[in-house]
Amino acid sequence: MRNEFRDIFTPRELMTLASIVQVGDATYRELMETQRPMFGHPYFADTRGRLRTKLVQMQCEIESHDPKFPFEFVQREFQYKQLIPELRSKNVILHVARSASPNELPYASKYKVRLSNNNHALQRQMVIDLDQSPPYGEDPYYGILTFGGRGQTFSVVQFPEPGYSGIAEQLVLPQIIFSDESESTKVFERKKAALKKEFLAHGVEEGIS
Repeated sequence: MRNEFRDIFTPRELMTLASIVQVGDATYRELMETQRPMFGHPYFADTRGRLRTKLVQMQCEIESHDPKFPFEFVQREFQYKQLIPELRSKNVILHVARSASPNELPYASKYKVRLSNNNHALQRQMVIDLDQSPPYGEDPYYGILTFGGRGQTFSVVQFPEPGYSGIAEQLVLPQIIFSDESESTKVFERKKAALKKEFLAHGVEEGIS
């Protein structure tokens, strides 16, 4: 990996990102099984893909309520009140998106193209933050927490080339292995249950719009 991307994430941050994708995607797959009558119609083919992304995005927000969450969670608001969840640290801005392959960038939205210029040393903007020491620095890099796959789910962080012309670098996220009756498995199941409850209570309309 290039020097400028090598130390962007701590091991804990990488595990957090991996967990977000695994919980969101596992919840999606369970919903497709248990709610098959609702989403099984061919007219819902595109909706299922959007729903998969929404669930991972919702999991970002749910996990952000943990006091030990290693990112700042914010939401960008676009036209027609569209909200895009965003994870931030001192070093990086992250969005969540699906792709057909870990080697393909997600859809090139205007905001992704604009933010991709943060990954060019000569185009990064100098910013001032009086809460930091020193109180100045450069814009954070831009990455995309990208996931997908029909069978085995992949999850990577992609750093787009400036102008969104390709992938400058990508980082494969670790796969968390769960063993029966372990505490980590119990936590994983609780997270899935909480996300499913949140979705069924509030997210159906948003997920299929």
